[in-house]
Amino acid sequence: MGDSTSTNIRNLLEGRINLVRNLAQNIAREPANAETLMDESVVTSSFLTDYLGKVDGSFSIRPNTKMPDGYDPRSRPWYKDGMNASGAILTEPYIDLATNKMVISVISKVSSSIGVVGGDLALDGLVELINSLNFGGMGYAFLINEQGKILVHPDKALVMKSLSDLYRTHTPKLSGELTEVQFNGQARLLTFAPIKGLPSANGYIGLSIDKDKAYATLSQCRYSAVIATKDARGAASRRAGFGQHHGRQPAP
Repeated sequence: MGDSTSTNIRNLLEGRINLVRNLAQNIAREPANAETLMDESVVTSSFLTDYLGKVDGSFSIRPNTKMPDGYDPRSRPWYKDGMNASGAILTEPYIDLATNKMVISVISKVSSSIGVVGGDLALDGLVELINSLNFGGMGYAFLINEQGKILVHPDKALVMKSLSDLYRTHTPKLSGELTEVQFNGQARLLTFAPIKGLPSANGYIGLSIDKDKAYATLSQCRYSAVIATKDARGAASRRAGFGQHHGRQPAP
């Protein structure tokens, strides 16, 4: 399940990264048509918002949204990160001023003379995607970076917290091993699968599974096996007694 979820999220993010990369290249070739290029349905349908911050401080966003007075994209972390990067990158989660939602951005420098283009992905949508596999009600998946910081989680209160914050005594390792932890008084099993091939985002899919539910089927199987063994022994004993009652020895 971890590998499948990792592949799903990688495919989604790769597609969005390629869209922003292509948008940046197209704007670099046709800067005068930047807003027309940003209006293309393949872009607007793939992101919560897409936008362009220019080196002169101007800002364009789709859908059109009133930004706070004095808003200057050049002061924003996403703009600075984009200008310093060599290609398209993913940001850490932050509150988007246009939508007031927690988002992760895909950003790319258009050119040093034009600015940075980006697209926002709502964390709510990513949570739904990451948990689109059927875990049988046993648990959930979440996204974490290589430093152990939680980026996407069904519980919004845990976003941007680290594993060491949640599990101070036995912090689980970012590996495929099953680690048993206690969380809110409940025994859970954690395991992690790497998301490979994403630029500047060495992330992992974490799976958190209710231990009791995970082993419930096995426990039921063992219980059934014990009952079946007892029934078999009882039947054998009854057969043995029946044979002796009629003066016959039971077959070996």
